Amino acid sequence: MSYYDNNLENLEEVERSTRCLHLIPKFWELKCRMRPLLAINTEINNWDIPMRKYCYSYPLYIYVTIFSEESVTKGFFTVSPLLHINFRIETIMASTIKPEVFQPNDPSNSSGNISEHLACGYIILNCENVSDKWKCIYCFLIIKEPIQLMECGHRACKGCHESRAALATDGIMICPVEECKQQYYKAQVMNDRAFKKELDILPVICRHKMDQNCTWTGPLRAYQEHLDQAHIHYPCDLCRQIFSSSQALEDHKSKTCPSLFQACPLAPYCCQEMIPKADFSAHLWSAKHQETIALFLIGKYEIPDTFEQDQSMESSSAASELEQRTYEKLSDLAEKVQKLNDDTVTLSRDFVKLNELSQITIQEINHYQTATNERNVFMSSLQPKQDSIQKDIERLKQNLEENQHVSTDGTLTWRVDRVAERMADAQSERQPSIYSPVFYSSATGYKMRVRLYLHGDGNARRTHMSLFFLLMKGDYDALLPWPFSYKVTFCLFDQTGNNRHIIDSFRPDVKSNSFQRPQTDANIASGIPKFFPLPMIQQDDNPYVRDDILFIKIIVDLHDTPKLILPFMLTLNPGLPYHVQQVLINQEKIKRDQQQNTLTMITATQPTPMNTCG
Repeated sequence: MSYYDNNLENLEEVERSTRCLHLIPKFWELKCRMRPLLAINTEINNWDIPMRKYCYSYPLYIYVTIFSEESVTKGFFTVSPLLHINFRIETIMASTIKPEVFQPNDPSNSSGNISEHLACGYIILNCENVSDKWKCIYCFLIIKEPIQLMECGHRACKGCHESRAALATDGIMICPVEECKQQYYKAQVMNDRAFKKELDILPVICRHKMDQNCTWTGPLRAYQEHLDQAHIHYPCDLCRQIFSSSQALEDHKSKTCPSLFQACPLAPYCCQEMIPKADFSAHLWSAKHQETIALFLIGKYEIPDTFEQDQSMESSSAASELEQRTYEKLSDLAEKVQKLNDDTVTLSRDFVKLNELSQITIQEINHYQTATNERNVFMSSLQPKQDSIQKDIERLKQNLEENQHVSTDGTLTWRVDRVAERMADAQSERQPSIYSPVFYSSATGYKMRVRLYLHGDGNARRTHMSLFFLLMKGDYDALLPWPFSYKVTFCLFDQTGNNRHIIDSFRPDVKSNSFQRPQTDANIASGIPKFFPLPMIQQDDNPYVRDDILFIKIIVDLHDTPKLILPFMLTLNPGLPYHVQQVLINQEKIKRDQQQNTLTMITATQPTPMNTCG
């Protein structure tokens, strides 16, 4: 910004008599010594700030505060798309400053100073009543071009994020939400297309409803087009005339603005063009103007005879017009007074009727209130029974879910759906892990389940998918051998048919509490933290996630199955009954044992080569 040099003395006077001057637009701060574009003195009646550079179609809010020894003078400016400032100023005691005027603890301003960034969100009517879900975490306005922080899941305007990312030290940024403060790298954001679809249909009301009587309402996706069409005008900041284009405004300022130009009093004899006021004094002393004055004095030019007649006619016409307008005003006022009298009589009659209706309504309300109190007493007596019944229902529902389609052969094929949504929940830590259904080693065997961390756990967080095995408290634990010592195998299925499954297994540490007899509902989980790399599972065309679904198989090896048989087991058709699969597995074992025996016999019958010396 530049500064009008002729106001330097006033500015210095304010700097001496005040402690601080803040001009606070939304998201940037200008201080006294930055010489803002203002004509300032200690008694301020009207300030005008042309801010075309920052207005376009987005309104700006500017709050001005002057701190003096005894009071605080403050004013709130609205720089609207009409490019002028509505101004109101008031003086209050310093102890009564409202905290919402200047908020150094604003989450978007962790340093305590007003942010240097412009707000990119949409301003609508009653924006403060809109749910925080739709608001940018930086500018607190309705989000424009939403992006989501991958680390914590919070959302912001794309412009708000990029303006801050450009200034981020080493690319490291911090989420401004007070309860979060999650650090993240500036590139760890993604366009939230699904959220934008919800945002586009959000009903909004034009912010100019109050100041310009705008009646527009509609979905957010049409709001910017409405602003561009209905609220972009170009007023002259000197004489307040409004123009339809910037070119018309520039022509007005350069040629005809009455605040900048003045007609010569000796026109048309001296000069017919409008003269800039800054040059008017010089024009009066110019040779041409002095020559024209001399010609008037010597009688070369004469004032026309019709001049005085025109003046008289104009005065008479003006008086007649004023009298006519006064008469019309008085007649209009008389009609309005009569109408007010009639309305008063009507209102009095209506008031009597409403009073009678209110008395009847009060009686009915009292009756309903009595009935409601009696019903509440009855409902209160039923509440303990209702709570007990609800608990029984929840317990039965849980038992039903656990016992429905329960596996009792020591294996579980787990179908995990909505992988993208669950991955986002795990990434933002809204739900870091999910549990598999319960399965058993037999109808009276070990009770087990699996816990999956889609975004990793512990040292594997953000690098690998983690998979853990849990032993749960079962009804037959007293009959089972402890500690649990059976090998556990995890398999992530390749859904393309190429059988490139991801297989990993572990044997329990029998000294660990995780494999002792459970004393609570479930033991501490134990398993494989780095089961599968995240970059591979996040690829768009990876073979393990299809239609947003992945399959994981868990095998508790109760029969000491040879390691070489595992790939064969995982290629079997999962639609076959369990006993059929066992028959096929046994046949494969026999076949491989025979092949091994044959190979051993061939090796044994081959003669050992003799080493001879010549």
